[in-house]
Amino acid sequence: MQAAVLKAATSYLLVMSKKEPSNPTGSASRRFKLPKSRILRGRRNFQNLFSDSLLIQSPQVTLRYASYPNSSEGFKIGFIAPKKIGTAVQRNRAKRLLREAFRLQQQNLLTTLQQTHTAVHAVLIARNTGMDFHIIQQQVETLLQELRNRLLSNTNLAN
Repeated sequence: MQAAVLKAATSYLLVMSKKEPSNPTGSASRRFKLPKSRILRGRRNFQNLFSDSLLIQSPQVTLRYASYPNSSEGFKIGFIAPKKIGTAVQRNRAKRLLREAFRLQQQNLLTTLQQTHTAVHAVLIARNTGMDFHIIQQQVETLLQELRNRLLSNTNLAN
């Protein structure tokens, strides 16, 4: 009896340990990653961004960005949840939601940046807690689309 239970548990663990890929194609799985090299870090970078940047707002999320034409800086993104919106747990949840929403929507913006040869430093700022992921995702998508449109229009004006 015990041997049968042990054998069933072992086979169950073997089946559960073989994780199925969520996306079977290799290139698509890389498309949705957000590597640490793309995260904006450091006090000086944030000070430069807040001193000379443009703003795009939505009801629950704000996007602050600075673009650098013909720069090798690349694209960097930061995520901020100010202390005034809640406790540390609420702020961390808000940043996780922003990070995930951006991670899923980043591809269109990155292709635009490659086409325009523009570097961008940006920050997504949560404006309140208690946010629903689907609403945040829609607002981040809208903000990134607006940023993409602004970058394309700036490139067209320069040409």
